[in-house]
Amino acid sequence: MSFQRLQQELKIRRCSPRTTKVYVHYNTAFLKFCKKCSHEVNRQDVRNYLEHLADKRCSGATMRLAFNALLFYYRNILQTNIMYGITIPKRDQKITVALTKEEVIRLINVITNPKHKLLIELIYGSGLRASEAVKIKYKNILVNEKILIIRSGKGRKDRKTIISDKFIKSLNEENNADTYIFPGRKGHLTIRSIQAILKQAAQKAGIKKNVYPHLLRHSFATHLDENGVKTRHLKKILGHKDQKTTDGYIYDSGKELKSITSPYDTI
Repeated sequence: MSFQRLQQELKIRRCSPRTTKVYVHYNTAFLKFCKKCSHEVNRQDVRNYLEHLADKRCSGATMRLAFNALLFYYRNILQTNIMYGITIPKRDQKITVALTKEEVIRLINVITNPKHKLLIELIYGSGLRASEAVKIKYKNILVNEKILIIRSGKGRKDRKTIISDKFIKSLNEENNADTYIFPGRKGHLTIRSIQAILKQAAQKAGIKKNVYPHLLRHSFATHLDENGVKTRHLKKILGHKDQKTTDGYIYDSGKELKSITSPYDTI
């Protein structure tokens, strides 16, 4: 089954290609497990499939993805109630260990490629997701305001965030405003390239922690919190959903952003 209707609905709702791929994957896997077509499955089949994932020692996050994929398809596309009464798996209780400020300095200092160094400075200094960082263009940077405009971030939403003075000083502003800062063979640099850069840098810097792109974002948030930045400001900067309406008005003007210093400028 191609799940064409599912893909079309996700596209209409402006879901990311990754979300579409994941939802199709779990719905396909579910039917293969049941050995039935989508109009033949029932509530017990769903329970059996989730138990199957649990038996395979899948994480809570994986099980939630599978659950949400099935819920979306059967509730929104087929409009059946087979998911009724099935609870979502509990969230894993994991503690993310951030890098220390000293480790961030060591990590950045061992990177010799100027462009790669600039990329890591941006991810940490602005708290970006890797998928956002690779798509940044010169025109997205408001140098005078020290603000970075992120176009179509997670959830296809635009937002503003802070940018480091150190990053701005390292940036070559002579490039075409509509070009990617970090070009690759097919447009922009890939997320896999960032992962490789960080892995090599962490080994070179002697950092024993598992260093990956999102850890820089966690570290950014942790260090801003240590610097006294309010939680409501952090939520807005990071682009999280649970915001109060008034926070949106404060940040639309950019005044609150200008008062917040990137953690990269304090280490």
